[in-house]
Amino acid sequence: MKQAIRALAIATLILWILLIAFAITAVYSVMNLGINFGETQFFSSNDNVVLSLPFSINNQGYYDISELNVTTHVTDYNGTLLALSETFVPLIASGSNVETAHNISITLTDILSMGYTEFLFNDSSFELDTFVALNFAHAIPVQISMNLTIPWGAPFSNLSIEYIPPENNTLVIPLSFENHSFFDIVGTLRLEVYNNLDELVISEQSSLNVSSHGEYDEPFEMYLSIGDLSKLTENGNLRLVFESPMFTVEQWIPYG
Repeated sequence: MKQAIRALAIATLILWILLIAFAITAVYSVMNLGINFGETQFFSSNDNVVLSLPFSINNQGYYDISELNVTTHVTDYNGTLLALSETFVPLIASGSNVETAHNISITLTDILSMGYTEFLFNDSSFELDTFVALNFAHAIPVQISMNLTIPWGAPFSNLSIEYIPPENNTLVIPLSFENHSFFDIVGTLRLEVYNNLDELVISEQSSLNVSSHGEYDEPFEMYLSIGDLSKLTENGNLRLVFESPMFTVEQWIPYG
């Protein structure tokens, strides 16, 4: 019995020594874990707006880091889910360095299909809820959550359009807006004039190439034939249609 108790005491002592050694080396490993974040970047790809968060992890500790998972939920100010992005790094071995980026992709066509056209005309913000999970030394699960708010600049901010009754068979409609977004607006802009019977009177199309944080201030000039003049009424609607590889949007503006 005494030998069994002695053996149990020795085993317990060894276990405590191992636990203390593990704790010391784990603390040392954490202190020698270098995590660096690069500059946040925005870019566009097809019909997506991408927020890229580059980061690097330099693991100079004694233990591996495995199953690193970064998940981000993007919501609007009402909490509606707009996008879900995930980055997975299977292993960051002891003594190694990993450089990667967490890319958060927001599809504009999906947002517009949900009825959120105000993001194109009004500056706003997105809420980012990020969840980070990993395994330390293949034994200790670690979970971290964080919240971030990022501003959103509308591509057609402060849109202004004015209907001026035609003179000398020419209809001149001033149009201006500010591109507050981080991407250039490249595409075509079509203006359609409808009378009070919702009949199309005349339309005109022009090309757009407005740089990020640039301004657009150009009038639409349209020549009205006798037939056009006969259909034109004192009040009606203007229809703006913008088409690009990223998205297509229309806006109706009453006049008169």
